[in-house]
Amino acid sequence: MNSIAVASFELTSGFGVVISIFVLGILAIAWVVSLFLLVADSISVLAKIVWFLLLTCLAPIAIPVYLILRHRRHSHV
Repeated sequence: MNSIAVASFELTSGFGVVISIFVLGILAIAWVVSLFLLVADSISVLAKIVWFLLLTCLAPIAIPVYLILRHRRHSHV
């Protein structure tokens, strides 16, 4: 019975495809929002270039890190 529950979450199953599309959609929206926030951010040009490369190459890790650091930077102002 346990293998049946695991099989329902595989990517090739119908429910797995729906979950993966939902997660990838959320990640894509978060990526676009992060890029717009990066353009409007008040950091140096070199820092923007580094963050752009990180957001492009390591999106799942860099998006939450950037948003958390940006929130901390702007909450102290």
